[in-house]
Amino acid sequence: MGAQANIVINDGAGTPVAHTFSPKGAMLQPDKKSVAVWKDQAPASAVGFLTITETHSPVNTNGMEKFRYVIDVPTLESPGSGGSFVPPPTRAYGTIAVLEVWAHERASAQELKDIAAYVKNFTATTYLKDAIEKREAAW
Repeated sequence: MGAQANIVINDGAGTPVAHTFSPKGAMLQPDKKSVAVWKDQAPASAVGFLTITETHSPVNTNGMEKFRYVIDVPTLESPGSGGSFVPPPTRAYGTIAVLEVWAHERASAQELKDIAAYVKNFTATTYLKDAIEKREAAW
């Protein structure tokens, strides 16, 4: 497992803003999976922190290793005020992306390099952008 470091990703604003996701720890689970978490703590409330979670499953009996990434972007709402007391914001919902990569233990370094490039380049396509932003699935 690589050491955790900051991950910096731009958002989709007209003038993109870089978000720094700071490492919050990695833990080995009893089932041998490892879970690592990064958070962008720029929002004022912890309930609003943007989060990246990595779950790594070691090679299983079928020779497959799995990497799973979840990006969670929460949307907050402020409840009405109760007089002089202003309750903290609460999570209304989240917009979530999940990416999984399954790699066979026999995959060559070039095959792993290729799948990483395919993922990177696919996420940069107009097709994926339109599918998400315009809610246009393939037909």
